[in-house]
Amino acid sequence: MSPYGVTVGSSSETHEASDTVETRRVFAAPLGTDVRPSDRIANEDGSEVWEVVGRPLIFPLTSLARVEATLKEVTG
Repeated sequence: MSPYGVTVGSSSETHEASDTVETRRVFAAPLGTDVRPSDRIANEDGSEVWEVVGRPLIFPLTSLARVEATLKEVTG
């Protein structure tokens, strides 16, 4: 089982003569993973690429110590 994961976020659609959909997720990685605001994260086969939004959060003092980053995908 992979220590990395992506959880459900939100999505929004633009209806002004456009098919643009913006989807957000939360990426979770083991403590110590180097994630930066300018990073892009892809799934295993590269069919989805997500941009890191803002500065990742570090949770070192919990039972699930981890790094979390908000991700954004824009399609259309």
